Amino acid sequence: MSEFDGDASAAYSDDRDDSAYRWSTPRIPEGVIDSRQHVRDAMLAWGEPEERTETAVLLVSELVTNSVRYSARSATVRCCLRRTCSGIRIQVWDAGGDGVPAQRRPPEYGTEPDGAARTGLSERGRGLLIVTALAAAWGTCQDAGGRLVWADV
Repeated sequence: MSEFDGDASAAYSDDRDDSAYRWSTPRIPEGVIDSRQHVRDAMLAWGEPEERTETAVLLVSELVTNSVRYSARSATVRCCLRRTCSGIRIQVWDAGGDGVPAQRRPPEYGTEPDGAARTGLSERGRGLLIVTALAAAWGTCQDAGGRLVWADV
């Protein structure tokens, strides 16, 4: 699972420090755009390398998109970038929904992630495969208070 096996909303803490950058965004598609800009701003302010910045931007985009699509109970998505001794941790919190995101194997050649025949037209089902490919590690926790998904860059 993750190192956040307790309270999901407590894992997203609001204590202030210089090693964390927090924001909230509405649970609408435009919130994804807003979140990408927040990541760029924070990473620039911290002097992070461009490659790490672009990876973090893509990861937050996938995680916030999942919150927008699958968290039926949230009006807001809360996000946090935290500097760690080994890089950056991205945290995305919402009020939860049905199920907890799970790591999946990449699809077999010739099929879409949902097992259907490859048509090249599918626009869904690749988000967590991208997260798995780009993140050094990622995980989730969920309780009655919400769901937290995190990824390390």
